[in-house]
Amino acid sequence: MGGSRGGKLSKIRNTFIIFIVSGFWHGANWTFIIWGVLNALYFLPLLLLGQNRSNLGVVAENSFFPSVLEIFKILLTFILTVIAWVFFRADSVSHAIQYLSCLFDYSLFESLEVNIPRRLYALIGLSIGIEWIMRREEYGFKINSLIDNRFLRWLCYLCVCYLIFWFAGKPQEFVYFQF
Repeated sequence: MGGSRGGKLSKIRNTFIIFIVSGFWHGANWTFIIWGVLNALYFLPLLLLGQNRSNLGVVAENSFFPSVLEIFKILLTFILTVIAWVFFRADSVSHAIQYLSCLFDYSLFESLEVNIPRRLYALIGLSIGIEWIMRREEYGFKINSLIDNRFLRWLCYLCVCYLIFWFAGKPQEFVYFQF
């Protein structure tokens, strides 16, 4: 296909082919194709602006807190990824669209009767904090670079395991078992 050596049109074509094929690879359902197309569309502005290799470093490399622009980019990436994953997990395109329409319906905020335990907010905040502090490491919970004492490190691992079981809801089938 020429890789990235061709002109802009061949780069766009190749990007769509790659993402659509990865959608086909996940399953023969239109939802996976739309997931691939959405990921191609998300990648396209970076490709066209020549910025596709510019975001490979650590966020806020020389500061402890991210800038407002970095926070915006993180949230935008998260939101776009979640929207694409709705299509990935939906049974049908109509199911995904219905889910998204309910998600973005203003009436969602009128009667918020979601009973989320406060300890869950604490766990989410703790997880995000650890991930942020350890963002320069290979993976976020690489505790051995933070805690040298083997006993304390294993105590942390056991606490994480305990929290996973404590917050575990009903068992969910692993997403790739359906393929």
